[in-house]
Amino acid sequence: MKKAIRRSADATGALVGGLLTAVPALLGLFAVPLLVLALPLVPAAAGPLRFVADLERERVKLPSPYRRVAPVRDSATWRDVAWIVVHGVFGTFLGVTAVALWPAIVQNVTLPLWWWLLPPGSVSAFVWDVRTWPQALTLPLVMAALYGAMLWWLIPLAARAQAWLARALLGPSDRDLLAQEVERLTETRTEALESHGAELRRIERDLHDGIQAQLVAVAVRLGLAERALRADPEMVRTLLRDARTGIEDSLGNLRGVIRGIYPPILADRGLGGAVHALASGQRVPVSVHIQEDLPRPPAPIEAAAYFVVAEGLTNVTKHSAARHAEVAVSRQGQHLRVLVRDDGQGGADAAGGTGLAGIRRRVAALDGTARIESPADGGTTIEVLLPCG
Repeated sequence: MKKAIRRSADATGALVGGLLTAVPALLGLFAVPLLVLALPLVPAAAGPLRFVADLERERVKLPSPYRRVAPVRDSATWRDVAWIVVHGVFGTFLGVTAVALWPAIVQNVTLPLWWWLLPPGSVSAFVWDVRTWPQALTLPLVMAALYGAMLWWLIPLAARAQAWLARALLGPSDRDLLAQEVERLTETRTEALESHGAELRRIERDLHDGIQAQLVAVAVRLGLAERALRADPEMVRTLLRDARTGIEDSLGNLRGVIRGIYPPILADRGLGGAVHALASGQRVPVSVHIQEDLPRPPAPIEAAAYFVVAEGLTNVTKHSAARHAEVAVSRQGQHLRVLVRDDGQGGADAAGGTGLAGIRRRVAALDGTARIESPADGGTTIEVLLPCG
């Protein structure tokens, strides 16, 4: 009995919750014809429609089905219109009915106790007037039983039907999911190409402006040394010393370029060793937590994880004014989880074209996700999930 009452109460609560969107939908029925005519000309007209539909999606926990196209071309918009019509009428009726049944049962059960206090003909059970004691002892109880049966069977069924309607009309269809996936893949591939292009431009700039210029300077010094070989041996010694220094600088810069492509330390020591090496080279104390039984991820995932840690620690050193930082690398299901966190001043803007934006691009190119939180005076947290199968 308790289970049946609880089930009816939960179903009534669901239908009453549906009134929060059913009543606005019912009021919006009068604007549906105008909306249908206005959508091709004024896309913003879909705003109120989508607002009410999103409230219902949030209530029944459905993802958004909308695509990045004009509302008039999005099938989800027209399903919203159909939902407004159906839910506005039936959702309001069902919600009001569910609320009314509970006091109606109480009224009919208690009617034999007080009907005789009122004037004859003023009390009725459904369509029959209650005028005699036999009527008062039978008709109200029959009506109470009927209302109870409705609460026990029809109201839960109506709640399930309302939820099914929301899923059918407001949830994303298979076509919507496919279109969203295509859009997401298009976006990530575009970001991957942009990231790859930016990386090539950086390598070209480093080679042209750094290493090439240094090697040219070395060649000039060697040429001057050759000319002054007999006339001024001391100048030759100085030029050769400068040329050797230039070659050493060029080699250092070349190693830096190579590390930017794929750090050799990853091949030598793996991700754990590379992260420890990064952490030990920081001015800020960094605690490192690496999962002990962490399997080695594929090379692109490993390089991306290393890049995330390197960029995160660089931001800690340069911008955060932090006193301590933390790096954690672990396996989370089918993903590699990388966490970089500090106790600095926060306020980092991932949309400002900084290294944080580079983290997003590189992670998105591998179909991963990046969460960057940096509240003012709250430190910065970078959490990345990379698929590694």
